[in-house]
Amino acid sequence: MDRVDDVLKKAYKKVSRRFRTAFAAAIIAGLVAHMYMFTNKLPNFDDLIGINSFGATFRNGRWFLWVVGAIAYHLDLVFSLPWINGLITLLLLGVSAGIMADLFGMKSRSANALLGAALVVFPSWTGTFFYMFTAPYYALAVLLSVVSVRLMVLCKKGLLPSVLLLACSLGIYQSYLPFTATFYVALLVLMLFEDKYGYWDILKRALSYLFNLILSVLLYFGCMKLSLMITGQELTTYKGISSMGRMELSRIPEILRTIGVNFFGIFLNNNMEISYNYITKGMYFTLFAVSTAVIVRLFLRLQKRGEMLKAIETAVLTAVYVLAVNSIYIMCEDGIYSLMYFSYVFLLIFPLTLLDRCLKQRKEKLAVLAEYVITFAAAAGILSYCHFANGQYVSMQLSFNQALSYYTTMITQIKGLDGYHEDMKVVLSGVDIVDKTLYHNEIMNTFSMSGRDDALADAYSKQNFILHYCGFQAELAEVSDLSVQSQEVLEHMPVYPNAGSIQIVENVVVVKLSDEMTED
Repeated sequence: MDRVDDVLKKAYKKVSRRFRTAFAAAIIAGLVAHMYMFTNKLPNFDDLIGINSFGATFRNGRWFLWVVGAIAYHLDLVFSLPWINGLITLLLLGVSAGIMADLFGMKSRSANALLGAALVVFPSWTGTFFYMFTAPYYALAVLLSVVSVRLMVLCKKGLLPSVLLLACSLGIYQSYLPFTATFYVALLVLMLFEDKYGYWDILKRALSYLFNLILSVLLYFGCMKLSLMITGQELTTYKGISSMGRMELSRIPEILRTIGVNFFGIFLNNNMEISYNYITKGMYFTLFAVSTAVIVRLFLRLQKRGEMLKAIETAVLTAVYVLAVNSIYIMCEDGIYSLMYFSYVFLLIFPLTLLDRCLKQRKEKLAVLAEYVITFAAAAGILSYCHFANGQYVSMQLSFNQALSYYTTMITQIKGLDGYHEDMKVVLSGVDIVDKTLYHNEIMNTFSMSGRDDALADAYSKQNFILHYCGFQAELAEVSDLSVQSQEVLEHMPVYPNAGSIQIVENVVVVKLSDEMTED
């Protein structure tokens, strides 16, 4: 029997250079971008509630998240541990990057490195790390998606396991379906460059990929319906989850307009934080221009050679690619945010694969120059995303420090009330904080992805903040628990932090944060 070292050496040799390059780049870039988050406990409003959870499951249509989370729970692994959760997430994404590099088959080491780096520093993952308690599960969903594609592409009997894995991926986070669809379309476009594939080969492959996606979605919905029936729950309306998969034909023109505005607006606007500055806008414009030139050249070459059907496939697949990248707008009517935009990472990495494929066939000076241009542009964008991630985490740090100071002061005032004793209930009245002294740093507006720097103090989960980070374990009550007389006293109280905004009313501590008692 071989020793452990020998087994590891053999395993290492079996891993391709592409895989190793993409994996290593993902780990290094991930640490540069996210180590600040990994080495500090920076909660957002959801993390305050999910500190020992793995996220919403059945009501959000995420049945497989419950399966994986339940396993982790019984192993006592369900905690929002930034360093551990962060490293696990990076490792899973690194493996995903390695598999993608193998499937794209790029010769360029720099291109494979950029692929790995782009995958982990993309703003969707900066946003995901705000929810550190569930980040590893989302990374697992990406890996399941990538492995699903690999099985479908490389294995003759890979359809059923591929469908199963993709359905499970969607059962963790549905928004990775556009990522998977775009991956398939990208691989089909690359086939157009290969003379060994005729139009019929590509069409058959495209139909098989479409069949795979349809079966996966059907299996996902079937499992979701079954899980809801067993648990007796209903889908939430949050972020349009309950209407997911439904699309009225009358909305098609609106969807197409939205897709066009968002796809091409990436060069001009801050589209979901992925083009937040001139560097990232310039990167996407450069990559788009080079990609367009490559596709147009391919189309003209096929046309010149009389391969009209293959040329038509080029035009069709290009259009489908744009739709696939933006297919989240087909899935959801509203409530779309940065985490759901992960398919846009292909706008960064796919141009690298296109140009690499061109250089495989013929090394022309113009193509080599284009390689230098997009390599520099992609590298600049990736470094900018590292800067972006660190800025977001500093903003979260400021928000955390402010909230900690705010509620520590409030708790000190509560405990200093005449007649206060530790068995008193506490009522925090008001939906939102109305406090002119709560500072907002305008300089940090660039890094407001997680909310304003005063957002954590004013979060709906403020009670959890008081418990977990201030250690104030008073029994919290609702305004409705107060007597009519107490509610009348509350109504005439000033708003915090004004004098008289914290009072003992009928043996209950009442803190009036705002005049608004209920949400609209």
